[in-house]
Amino acid sequence: MMQPLWYECDEKYLPAHYQPALLLDLLLARDISSHKVLRGTGLFYDDIIAGEQKVSPNQLRLLIASGQKLLPEPDLSFRWGENLWPGHYGPGSQLLSNAPDLRHALKALVHFRRSLSPLLAPRVFEDERYCYVQWLDSSGLQDQHRFMTETVMMGLTSMARWLAGHSLPWRYGFSYERPEHSEEYSVRFGSSALQFGLGADVMIIEKKWLDVRWPRGSATAFQAEWQRADAARRGEAEDGFCEAVYHWLIRHLESGCSLPEASEAFHMSPATFKRKLKKHNTQFQALQDLARLHICLYLLHVKGMNNEQVAAHLHFNDITNFRRAFKRWTGLTPSDSRQQFLLMPDSALL
Repeated sequence: MMQPLWYECDEKYLPAHYQPALLLDLLLARDISSHKVLRGTGLFYDDIIAGEQKVSPNQLRLLIASGQKLLPEPDLSFRWGENLWPGHYGPGSQLLSNAPDLRHALKALVHFRRSLSPLLAPRVFEDERYCYVQWLDSSGLQDQHRFMTETVMMGLTSMARWLAGHSLPWRYGFSYERPEHSEEYSVRFGSSALQFGLGADVMIIEKKWLDVRWPRGSATAFQAEWQRADAARRGEAEDGFCEAVYHWLIRHLESGCSLPEASEAFHMSPATFKRKLKKHNTQFQALQDLARLHICLYLLHVKGMNNEQVAAHLHFNDITNFRRAFKRWTGLTPSDSRQQFLLMPDSALL
């Protein structure tokens, strides 16, 4: 039987004494009992400290939800993110600690995302001038999406600053509208580097920073650790189920794709495929719209295509349908989106 090429939201593979314990400690430090924090998650404190408990992405999501309810402070996600990486989470974390530059750190973060970033997966790509780190929901986050976005963006920002020995000039785009606690973003990321309501969660940096040597890193140790870490994860699925479907859609958007075609590619009946998507808190149309939106944003803002070219690329029947779909996805017309993009410093966004 062929091995699945994805992990699912209920697969218990994450050591509970790794990243989940870090979040738990932040809550316990505020005198919230472990019983209250872990209620409804299927986790028990004694099992966590024993060092043998494994949790699923869904259990981690439930732990986040519990923390948000018990400690509704706007900086909880940022404080978790500040200490998220490199961390002490096995070979993948050791690899990050030895990254000789940003390029290698991003390579490690992507390759070992299953353990290092199981809820929001990093997708890295470059154009002539910029490097883009896009964050994708891999397991069906629902209400915890914004919290996790804050966490991972803070995590990468903080890790890069620590390893480089100074702050890097990141810019940040968020899929959601400006939150009430946006001052926390300004403090952590810088007020001039933020764009809300974009339709994608992305960090942007000029490519010249990718290969600047980091004083804390070691290219030799990185290469050695890569071999060890890669051997330890051999045979494991890299993508969460939602992420796997998204990647399939991205590859097939130009030729057109349908739910029956996708279900066949995933070796399921359409009914089973729909149930699997529902289990991960999503639908085929939602993921298809997300993939099309991200391609639209890239073609509009990075490649500089006009509406007619983008509509043709994505097989829209006419420009009116394209504009209507884009506004449904983002709340903006393509022209409005371009105008907001032009207000960003240096004119670069996803």
